[in-house]
Amino acid sequence: MEDKIRPRHSSSLIYYVLLVLTAAAVGIYVFVKKPPIDIQVVNAVVYAFIFYGLFKIADYFFNTLYIEKAKIAVPKLIHDIVTAIIYSVALFAILKIQFGIDLTPIITTSAVFSMVIGLALQDTLTNLIAGVVLHIENPFRINDWVRIKDTDGKVVEINWRTTKLLTRENDYLVIPNGNIIKDTILSVNYPSTEQIMSLFVGVDYDTPPNKVKQVIESVCLKTYTEKMPPPEVRLVKYNDSSIEYEIRVWINDYGLKHHIANIIMTKLWYAFKRENIRIPFPIRDVYCHPVNTVDSNGEFEQKYSAIKRIEFFSVFTEDVQREIASLLAQKHYGRGESIFEEGDEGDSFYVIRRGRVSVTVAGNEVAVLKRGDFFGEISLFTGGIRTASVTAKEDALILVLNKEGFSKVIMDNPSAVESISSIITRREIENEQLAQKISAQALSEEQLNAQFASKKSKMFNKIKAFFNLS
Repeated sequence: MEDKIRPRHSSSLIYYVLLVLTAAAVGIYVFVKKPPIDIQVVNAVVYAFIFYGLFKIADYFFNTLYIEKAKIAVPKLIHDIVTAIIYSVALFAILKIQFGIDLTPIITTSAVFSMVIGLALQDTLTNLIAGVVLHIENPFRINDWVRIKDTDGKVVEINWRTTKLLTRENDYLVIPNGNIIKDTILSVNYPSTEQIMSLFVGVDYDTPPNKVKQVIESVCLKTYTEKMPPPEVRLVKYNDSSIEYEIRVWINDYGLKHHIANIIMTKLWYAFKRENIRIPFPIRDVYCHPVNTVDSNGEFEQKYSAIKRIEFFSVFTEDVQREIASLLAQKHYGRGESIFEEGDEGDSFYVIRRGRVSVTVAGNEVAVLKRGDFFGEISLFTGGIRTASVTAKEDALILVLNKEGFSKVIMDNPSAVESISSIITRREIENEQLAQKISAQALSEEQLNAQFASKKSKMFNKIKAFFNLS
């Protein structure tokens, strides 16, 4: 609801015109025919209806021809006060003209009446005056978010006696205006709708603060991309079991505060999991580190099983495949999180252990990969630019192998580069034929062999250069 005057519909104008004409006709009839009735009472009623109709017509034209064209927002409270004063003056005039009753001396001279009215309406008058003050000072407007005491709410109405808020819980909170002017009012819409939202998170002592800040800032930038100052992360306190960080993020819609906080804190969990950053419990932990357990062996076997099924790694011996499996890191991604973007630089290879991911090129989804599928092999072997974007369609657990860990394997097994080059080249040619819908029969065997040899040579040199192999 908006607290300003709106012109009535044209049908209301017709109604008030008919009301004035009817009242005037009744007055003329009584004046001419002089029926055996109390003329004063009839005249008083006629005058009242004529005045009421004329006032409504004037109010309509004033709002339509002046207020609306001038685009002036007249507070409803001011309009109601002026209307009440005009009605009171008209009532006093009709009583005096028709019945000779003058209420002015009674109201102005009766101390007892004034005292009774004052005591009876003390709270109402306080709220009324407070409402006038609120309209004059205008500390907040309709649809503004405010905090009064410990309550957040959106202003939906400001009337004579109360201000009404719609809280985050969708409750209707009615506050007397007198209470509002006595309390501190926090308006989040002035001087600007942009404001800082603070969040707090505790991280274990083992993680360097600069790494924590980098991860948090990355999550915030990917979550809320408004053109505002960048997020700020501060180390604020050393607690008994954690280091506490304050996250300061700019937002421009206070109503979305909790929604944005929820997204950021949710994504932080996944980011911390991927980067092995621990959020400690506020208790004393006793750690036992067994060399090998059934669970850890089972986890390793799952990694090894995933590696030996991939063609690129089939060129290595079983011992080397197990070494590669030991280099795999597990990373958690939440639904909707980006694993990497098209055009990014990278040197990591990914195997899906749980969940599904979406592969998009130029914004169009070209594939959905599931458990056991892999991607990113070109970047692992050559450091090539990502040719597609990959995003988690649901919560996913991804096995990651990067150049840093894989370099030693290549260094110890340089002869594998020849076989890996052949496999990658063959896959590239098959993908190109599929994308361009070129049948293998369209090229002669000699042409296919020449194309394969050329591409394989280039791939072989790229891999050697990337891993600095002589």
